[in-house]
Amino acid sequence: MNSRPYDLLTLGDPVADLMLRAVQLPPPGGKTVGQWLGVMPGGTTANVACAASRLGMHCAQFGRVGDDAHAQLLRDSLVEHGVATQWLTVQQQAASASAIAIVTPSGEKSIIYMPMPAVALNEDALQTALRQSRLVYAMPYDLAELEMVSHLARATGTLVAIDLEAAVAANAAEMWRRASLADIVFFNEAGFHKATGAAPSIQVLTEALRLGPSEIIVTLGEGGAIGAVRTSSSRHAAFPAEVVDTTGAGDCFNAAYLSARLRGQPLSLALRFACAAASCAVSALGAREGLPDQGRVAAILAATAYTGATA
Repeated sequence: MNSRPYDLLTLGDPVADLMLRAVQLPPPGGKTVGQWLGVMPGGTTANVACAASRLGMHCAQFGRVGDDAHAQLLRDSLVEHGVATQWLTVQQQAASASAIAIVTPSGEKSIIYMPMPAVALNEDALQTALRQSRLVYAMPYDLAELEMVSHLARATGTLVAIDLEAAVAANAAEMWRRASLADIVFFNEAGFHKATGAAPSIQVLTEALRLGPSEIIVTLGEGGAIGAVRTSSSRHAAFPAEVVDTTGAGDCFNAAYLSARLRGQPLSLALRFACAAASCAVSALGAREGLPDQGRVAAILAATAYTGATA
Protein backbone atom coordinates (compact mmCIF):
# COMPACT_ATOMS: atom_id res chain seq x y z
CA MET A 1 0.00 0.00 0.00
CA ASN A 2 1.28 3.48 -0.82
CA SER A 3 2.30 5.33 2.36
CA ARG A 4 2.97 8.71 0.73
CA PRO A 5 0.30 11.38 1.31
CA TYR A 6 0.46 12.76 -2.24
CA ASP A 7 0.07 10.94 -5.51
CA LEU A 8 1.22 13.91 -7.55
CA LEU A 9 3.47 16.89 -6.85
CA THR A 10 3.32 19.55 -9.56
CA LEU A 11 6.29 21.86 -9.90
CA GLY A 12 5.85 25.39 -11.26
CA ASP A 13 4.25 28.77 -10.72
CA PRO A 14 0.47 29.14 -11.16
CA VAL A 15 -0.47 31.61 -13.90
CA ALA A 16 -3.21 34.23 -14.16
CA ASP A 17 -4.76 33.81 -17.62
CA LEU A 18 -5.95 37.11 -19.07
CA MET A 19 -8.56 35.82 -21.50
CA LEU A 20 -9.58 37.57 -24.73
CA ARG A 21 -11.83 36.45 -27.58
CA ALA A 22 -11.17 37.54 -31.17
CA VAL A 23 -12.65 36.54 -34.52
CA GLN A 24 -9.10 36.01 -35.76
CA LEU A 25 -5.57 36.61 -34.60
CA PRO A 26 -4.09 39.93 -35.70
CA PRO A 27 -1.66 39.77 -38.64
CA PRO A 28 1.93 41.01 -38.15
CA GLY A 29 1.78 44.78 -37.85
CA GLY A 30 -2.03 44.73 -37.82
CA LYS A 31 -4.84 44.61 -35.29
CA THR A 32 -8.19 42.96 -34.74
CA VAL A 33 -11.22 43.60 -32.54
CA GLY A 34 -11.35 41.57 -29.34
CA GLN A 35 -13.60 40.96 -26.34
CA TRP A 36 -12.41 40.86 -22.74
CA LEU A 37 -13.39 37.59 -21.02
CA GLY A 38 -11.77 38.04 -17.63
CA VAL A 39 -8.89 36.75 -15.52
CA MET A 40 -8.92 33.00 -14.91
CA PRO A 41 -6.57 30.77 -12.90
CA GLY A 42 -4.18 28.73 -15.04
CA GLY A 43 -0.60 27.59 -15.45
CA THR A 44 0.32 24.25 -16.97
CA THR A 45 1.44 22.41 -13.84
CA ALA A 46 -1.25 23.99 -11.65
CA ASN A 47 -3.87 22.91 -14.20
CA VAL A 48 -2.53 19.35 -14.02
CA ALA A 49 -2.78 19.40 -10.22
CA CYS A 50 -6.36 20.64 -10.34
CA ALA A 51 -7.37 18.14 -13.03
CA ALA A 52 -5.78 15.18 -11.23
CA SER A 53 -7.35 16.24 -7.94
CA ARG A 54 -10.79 16.35 -9.59
CA LEU A 55 -10.13 12.78 -10.71
CA GLY A 56 -9.45 11.61 -7.18
CA MET A 57 -5.68 12.00 -6.87
CA HIS A 58 -4.08 13.61 -3.82
CA CYS A 59 -2.07 16.54 -5.22
CA ALA A 60 0.21 19.33 -4.03
CA GLN A 61 1.63 22.35 -5.86
CA PHE A 62 5.24 23.46 -5.41
CA GLY A 63 5.82 26.99 -6.70
CA ARG A 64 5.32 30.70 -6.15
CA VAL A 65 2.83 33.49 -6.46
CA GLY A 66 3.61 37.20 -6.25
CA ASP A 67 2.23 39.73 -3.79
CA ASP A 68 -0.14 41.21 -6.38
CA ALA A 69 -3.90 41.16 -6.93
CA HIS A 70 -3.79 37.82 -8.80
CA ALA A 71 -2.10 35.86 -6.00
CA GLN A 72 -5.25 35.16 -3.97
CA LEU A 73 -7.18 34.04 -7.06
CA LEU A 74 -4.43 31.56 -7.91
CA ARG A 75 -4.17 30.17 -4.40
CA ASP A 76 -7.95 30.00 -3.89
CA SER A 77 -8.46 28.04 -7.11
CA LEU A 78 -5.93 25.41 -6.05
CA VAL A 79 -7.61 25.08 -2.66
CA GLU A 80 -11.07 24.86 -4.26
CA HIS A 81 -9.85 21.97 -6.40
CA GLY A 82 -8.43 20.16 -3.37
CA VAL A 83 -4.76 20.83 -4.13
CA ALA A 84 -2.44 21.25 -1.14
CA THR A 85 -0.58 24.58 -1.06
CA GLN A 86 1.90 24.28 1.81
CA TRP A 87 4.75 24.51 -0.73
CA LEU A 88 3.27 27.49 -2.59
CA THR A 89 5.28 30.49 -1.41
CA VAL A 90 4.83 34.24 -1.84
CA GLN A 91 7.59 36.22 -3.55
CA GLN A 92 7.53 39.74 -2.23
CA GLN A 93 7.59 42.72 -4.59
CA ALA A 94 6.91 40.51 -7.60
CA ALA A 95 4.00 40.02 -9.93
CA SER A 96 2.47 36.55 -10.21
CA ALA A 97 3.05 34.76 -13.50
CA SER A 98 0.49 35.72 -16.12
CA ALA A 99 -0.47 34.98 -19.70
CA ILE A 100 -2.53 36.69 -22.38
CA ALA A 101 -4.66 34.03 -24.06
CA ILE A 102 -6.55 34.88 -27.25
CA VAL A 103 -9.34 32.44 -28.11
CA THR A 104 -10.87 32.26 -31.61
CA PRO A 105 -14.41 31.01 -32.45
CA SER A 106 -13.01 27.57 -33.29
CA GLY A 107 -11.77 27.25 -29.71
CA GLU A 108 -8.10 27.42 -30.71
CA LYS A 109 -5.87 29.74 -28.73
CA SER A 110 -2.65 31.74 -28.86
CA ILE A 111 -0.75 32.61 -25.70
CA ILE A 112 1.83 35.16 -24.58
CA TYR A 113 3.42 33.99 -21.33
CA MET A 114 4.97 36.31 -18.73
CA PRO A 115 6.82 34.29 -16.06
CA MET A 116 7.87 35.37 -12.60
CA PRO A 117 11.52 36.38 -12.08
CA ALA A 118 13.73 33.29 -11.96
CA VAL A 119 14.97 32.17 -8.54
CA ALA A 120 16.71 29.02 -7.36
CA LEU A 121 14.45 26.30 -5.97
CA ASN A 122 14.55 25.67 -2.25
CA GLU A 123 16.28 22.28 -2.41
CA ASP A 124 15.48 21.26 1.17
CA ALA A 125 11.78 22.07 0.77
CA LEU A 126 11.66 20.27 -2.57
CA GLN A 127 13.30 17.17 -1.14
CA THR A 128 10.73 17.13 1.67
CA ALA A 129 7.90 17.47 -0.86
CA LEU A 130 9.32 14.71 -3.09
CA ARG A 131 9.61 12.29 -0.17
CA GLN A 132 5.87 12.70 0.34
CA SER A 133 4.91 12.27 -3.34
CA ARG A 134 4.70 9.30 -5.69
CA LEU A 135 5.32 11.35 -8.83
CA VAL A 136 6.54 14.86 -9.68
CA TYR A 137 5.34 16.66 -12.83
CA ALA A 138 7.23 19.57 -14.39
CA MET A 139 7.63 21.76 -17.48
CA PRO A 140 11.41 21.51 -18.04
CA TYR A 141 12.37 24.94 -19.41
CA ASP A 142 15.37 25.14 -17.06
CA LEU A 143 17.68 22.16 -17.69
CA ALA A 144 19.76 22.70 -14.56
CA GLU A 145 16.60 22.80 -12.46
CA LEU A 146 15.30 19.60 -14.07
CA GLU A 147 18.65 17.90 -13.41
CA MET A 148 18.33 18.78 -9.73
CA VAL A 149 14.70 17.66 -9.57
CA SER A 150 15.52 14.38 -11.31
CA HIS A 151 18.49 13.72 -9.00
CA LEU A 152 16.42 14.39 -5.88
CA ALA A 153 13.51 12.35 -7.20
CA ARG A 154 15.74 9.35 -7.89
CA ALA A 155 17.06 9.60 -4.32
CA THR A 156 13.54 9.68 -2.87
CA GLY A 157 12.05 7.01 -5.14
CA THR A 158 9.73 9.50 -6.84
CA LEU A 159 8.78 9.14 -10.50
CA VAL A 160 9.40 12.10 -12.83
CA ALA A 161 6.98 13.18 -15.59
CA ILE A 162 7.59 16.14 -17.93
CA ASP A 163 5.75 17.90 -20.72
CA LEU A 164 8.12 18.62 -23.63
CA GLU A 165 6.56 21.34 -25.75
CA ALA A 166 8.49 22.68 -28.74
CA ALA A 167 9.17 25.97 -26.91
CA VAL A 168 10.89 24.21 -24.02
CA ALA A 169 14.25 23.62 -25.71
CA ALA A 170 16.24 25.04 -28.62
CA ASN A 171 16.79 21.83 -30.62
CA ALA A 172 16.35 18.06 -30.68
CA ALA A 173 19.49 17.39 -28.65
CA GLU A 174 18.29 19.69 -25.88
CA MET A 175 14.85 18.07 -25.97
CA TRP A 176 16.35 14.61 -25.43
CA ARG A 177 18.70 15.79 -22.70
CA ARG A 178 15.53 16.64 -20.83
CA ALA A 179 13.66 13.49 -21.81
CA SER A 180 16.49 11.31 -20.52
CA LEU A 181 15.96 12.76 -17.03
CA ALA A 182 12.31 11.67 -16.83
CA ASP A 183 10.35 8.43 -16.51
CA ILE A 184 7.26 9.65 -18.38
CA VAL A 185 7.47 12.17 -21.23
CA PHE A 186 4.50 13.90 -22.83
CA PHE A 187 4.72 15.57 -26.24
CA ASN A 188 2.24 17.30 -28.49
CA GLU A 189 2.74 16.81 -32.23
CA ALA A 190 4.89 19.92 -32.67
CA GLY A 191 7.12 19.00 -29.76
CA PHE A 192 7.54 15.41 -30.94
CA HIS A 193 8.44 16.52 -34.45
CA LYS A 194 11.04 18.93 -33.08
CA ALA A 195 12.53 16.18 -30.95
CA THR A 196 12.61 13.47 -33.62
CA GLY A 197 12.16 15.12 -37.02
CA ALA A 198 9.37 12.60 -37.66
CA ALA A 199 5.61 12.32 -37.35
CA PRO A 200 4.38 10.35 -34.33
CA SER A 201 4.15 6.62 -35.00
CA ILE A 202 4.40 3.48 -32.90
CA GLN A 203 7.75 2.65 -34.50
CA VAL A 204 9.31 6.06 -33.82
CA LEU A 205 7.95 6.17 -30.25
CA THR A 206 9.28 2.70 -29.51
CA GLU A 207 12.71 3.58 -30.88
CA ALA A 208 12.74 6.81 -28.84
CA LEU A 209 12.31 4.86 -25.59
CA ARG A 210 15.95 3.83 -25.97
CA LEU A 211 16.91 7.46 -25.28
CA GLY A 212 15.91 7.24 -21.63
CA PRO A 213 12.25 7.50 -20.60
CA SER A 214 10.16 4.43 -19.82
CA GLU A 215 6.94 5.93 -21.25
CA ILE A 216 6.35 8.36 -24.14
CA ILE A 217 2.91 9.78 -24.85
CA VAL A 218 2.05 12.07 -27.78
CA THR A 219 -1.23 13.99 -27.97
CA LEU A 220 -2.58 14.46 -31.49
CA GLY A 221 -5.41 16.96 -30.96
CA GLU A 222 -8.44 15.78 -32.93
CA GLY A 223 -6.42 12.66 -33.77
CA GLY A 224 -6.45 11.42 -30.18
CA ALA A 225 -3.21 10.14 -28.67
CA ILE A 226 -0.48 7.55 -29.15
CA GLY A 227 1.85 6.03 -26.59
CA ALA A 228 4.58 3.49 -25.99
CA VAL A 229 6.03 1.82 -22.89
CA ARG A 230 8.73 -0.83 -22.63
CA THR A 231 6.37 -3.74 -23.20
CA SER A 232 3.52 -2.36 -25.32
CA SER A 233 2.23 0.45 -27.49
CA SER A 234 -1.23 1.82 -28.15
CA ARG A 235 -3.25 4.45 -29.97
CA HIS A 236 -6.66 5.89 -29.14
CA ALA A 237 -8.97 8.15 -31.09
CA ALA A 238 -10.29 11.40 -29.66
CA PHE A 239 -13.82 11.36 -28.22
CA PRO A 240 -16.43 13.61 -29.85
CA ALA A 241 -16.57 17.05 -28.26
CA GLU A 242 -18.13 20.45 -28.83
CA VAL A 243 -15.09 22.68 -28.63
CA VAL A 244 -15.46 25.99 -26.80
CA ASP A 245 -11.87 26.57 -25.66
CA THR A 246 -8.85 24.26 -25.94
CA THR A 247 -7.00 26.05 -23.11
CA GLY A 248 -5.83 23.41 -20.64
CA ALA A 249 -7.04 20.41 -22.65
CA GLY A 250 -3.54 18.96 -22.89
CA ASP A 251 -3.03 19.51 -19.17
CA CYS A 252 -6.26 17.64 -18.44
CA PHE A 253 -5.16 14.80 -20.72
CA ASN A 254 -1.79 14.49 -18.98
CA ALA A 255 -3.39 14.57 -15.53
CA ALA A 256 -5.93 11.92 -16.47
CA TYR A 257 -3.27 9.69 -18.00
CA LEU A 258 -1.09 9.94 -14.89
CA SER A 259 -4.04 9.30 -12.57
CA ALA A 260 -4.91 6.14 -14.52
CA ARG A 261 -1.32 4.91 -14.52
CA LEU A 262 -0.91 5.62 -10.80
CA ARG A 263 -4.02 3.50 -10.25
CA GLY A 264 -2.30 0.65 -12.07
CA GLN A 265 -4.12 0.88 -15.42
CA PRO A 266 -2.29 -0.45 -18.50
CA LEU A 267 -1.23 1.91 -21.28
CA SER A 268 -4.23 1.30 -23.55
CA LEU A 269 -6.82 1.97 -20.83
CA ALA A 270 -4.89 5.00 -19.54
CA LEU A 271 -4.91 6.52 -23.05
CA ARG A 272 -8.64 5.85 -23.37
CA PHE A 273 -9.35 7.42 -19.98
CA ALA A 274 -7.22 10.47 -20.81
CA CYS A 275 -8.85 11.02 -24.20
CA ALA A 276 -12.29 10.90 -22.57
CA ALA A 277 -11.26 13.39 -19.88
CA ALA A 278 -9.78 15.78 -22.44
CA SER A 279 -13.06 15.80 -24.38
CA CYS A 280 -14.68 17.35 -21.31
CA ALA A 281 -11.98 19.99 -20.79
CA VAL A 282 -12.61 21.69 -24.16
CA SER A 283 -16.33 22.13 -23.44
CA ALA A 284 -16.01 25.29 -21.31
CA LEU A 285 -14.10 28.57 -21.34
CA GLY A 286 -10.85 28.62 -19.39
CA ALA A 287 -8.43 25.94 -18.32
CA ARG A 288 -10.43 24.57 -15.37
CA GLU A 289 -14.16 25.16 -15.89
CA GLY A 290 -14.58 21.95 -17.88
CA LEU A 291 -12.41 19.64 -15.77
CA PRO A 292 -14.31 16.39 -15.19
CA ASP A 293 -14.55 14.16 -12.15
CA GLN A 294 -14.32 10.38 -12.13
CA GLY A 295 -18.06 9.98 -12.59
CA ARG A 296 -18.26 12.12 -15.71
CA VAL A 297 -15.38 10.30 -17.39
CA ALA A 298 -16.84 6.94 -16.39
CA ALA A 299 -20.15 7.90 -18.01
CA ILE A 300 -18.40 8.77 -21.28
CA LEU A 301 -16.51 5.49 -21.25
CA ALA A 302 -19.64 3.50 -20.41
CA ALA A 303 -21.45 5.03 -23.40
CA THR A 304 -18.61 4.19 -25.79
CA ALA A 305 -17.78 0.65 -26.80
CA TYR A 306 -14.18 -0.35 -26.09
CA THR A 307 -12.65 -2.19 -29.02
CA GLY A 308 -9.24 -2.75 -27.44
CA ALA A 309 -5.88 -1.18 -28.02
CA THR A 310 -4.67 -0.36 -31.50
CA ALA A 311 -1.05 -0.21 -32.48
